[in-house]
Amino acid sequence: MNSRAYYASVQKAILNAPHVIHSDISFDEVSEEECYIRGTLTLTGGYELHVAEYVITNPGIKRLKYRFHLQSADDKTIARWDNAAHHPEIKSHPDHLHVGENVKASPPMDIPEVLMAVLSFLE
Repeated sequence: MNSRAYYASVQKAILNAPHVIHSDISFDEVSEEECYIRGTLTLTGGYELHVAEYVITNPGIKRLKYRFHLQSADDKTIARWDNAAHHPEIKSHPDHLHVGENVKASPPMDIPEVLMAVLSFLE
């Protein structure tokens, strides 16, 4: 899969998510097999999901960096998934989830997976 095909799959996941009411996503093609995707998804209830991922698409999909930040309509942080290597004590290191003051183990995330995960946080 090349970076444009990967971006098309991300766009499809966003379009198929019924809780996304607006999408402002940018795609920066670093090379045919490397891209940076970032932007904001407006969700039902006024929530926003800020997304950013730096991806290599061949061989296989590898997210070198990602962060997905869910916030409420009044700009309060609800949850944040990322793979920054600043919590080595977490079993899933470097992947983890911030909820409030807590840091929890998390599987590696991508945009389609985080779109499903945020459903548990929406009112």
